[in-house]
Amino acid sequence: MTNIDKGRGPFQYLLAVTVISVALIILNMVLGMRIPFSVHFLLGYVGALLVFVVWHAVLTKGWKNSLFMFGLSFVVAFSAETLGVNFGLVFGHYYYSEILGLSLFGVPFLAALAWEPILYAAFCISDLLSPAVVSLPSRSSHRVSPLWMAAIAALATTAWDMMIDPIAVSQGWWTWVGGGPYMPYVANGVPIQNFIGWVGVAFVINLIYRKVADCVPQPSRSASLSLYGPLTLYISLFLTSFGVAITILERPEVALVGTLAMGPFIVIALTNLPVILLNLSNITSPITYS
Repeated sequence: MTNIDKGRGPFQYLLAVTVISVALIILNMVLGMRIPFSVHFLLGYVGALLVFVVWHAVLTKGWKNSLFMFGLSFVVAFSAETLGVNFGLVFGHYYYSEILGLSLFGVPFLAALAWEPILYAAFCISDLLSPAVVSLPSRSSHRVSPLWMAAIAALATTAWDMMIDPIAVSQGWWTWVGGGPYMPYVANGVPIQNFIGWVGVAFVINLIYRKVADCVPQPSRSASLSLYGPLTLYISLFLTSFGVAITILERPEVALVGTLAMGPFIVIALTNLPVILLNLSNITSPITYS
């Protein structure tokens, strides 16, 4: 069985999760239903995405790299959340609702785990957004700056939070003490420090992983499996968040800002993907980080 054959499982699974999520949103729009945003729904949705990212990562990066990446992401994200909740550092002053379930030091485990899907999707599609990767055949040495790649992934990660944070505060998942200037009419708004914190945390996680692990698409691997899946995940996160912003939150401006933030990453990635797949098939030397 080839890598591509093995990759059909997680890819088809993700498509099913996406279709179900979008179908719920469409039913909400057409029939006036309301998606039950209970902790059970959140656990189910985040859990479904976690199954995909772990499955995909093990197939494309190996279990050691996968364990390191997800462990690193959880520890750094949980630590940053702990500093925020207890000391107002990193993201600003906020606190979580009990609706998110089991917590430690005021941080629900669900909140820390929810970082994993978006971090993984943004990490992988940063390869689709880097000119250094797109133009591989024209480079004498296939080297990619980890700083550049980490910055792209951090911005792609934060773009999603610009849509999900107003949704979360409107549902009472967490509360910003004193609010903030971003979407101030949605539960008093979100502080700008939050987004700076997101960029910083995502950048640190991506930079450490890229420095330590072998994680770029290699000619010997299934490039389509490595890249199509995470891009689909990123699009799935966009579509579900967009739909919830329109139907549950009833704030089209939140959906618009989210589209303007996430849209460029999606469009550029879709544009670059065919070129990268062709380039990877034409080179034999490995890609490394300088």
